[in-house]
Amino acid sequence: MAKIRRSMIPAESRETLLDLIDEITVTLEELQASERKGTLCPYGEGSKAAYVHVLEFIQQRWSESEEAGLGFNIEEEFPV
Repeated sequence: MAKIRRSMIPAESRETLLDLIDEITVTLEELQASERKGTLCPYGEGSKAAYVHVLEFIQQRWSESEEAGLGFNIEEEFPV
């Protein structure tokens, strides 16, 4: 039976979502910088689209998303 690997640092669900939003946003900013430089590979393009989708999912489903920093149009900020 496969074991599920979990983070070594315990966190509550709200904190986990906030950390996830931060990680995804930083990654999207890096991907966008690569895109501006013309160095974004096809894998990076797909990753960017997936990250945008995840942020939009969180924004739509989590009632506290606006207070958590997602009170903006994600696709305008990170066009796919």
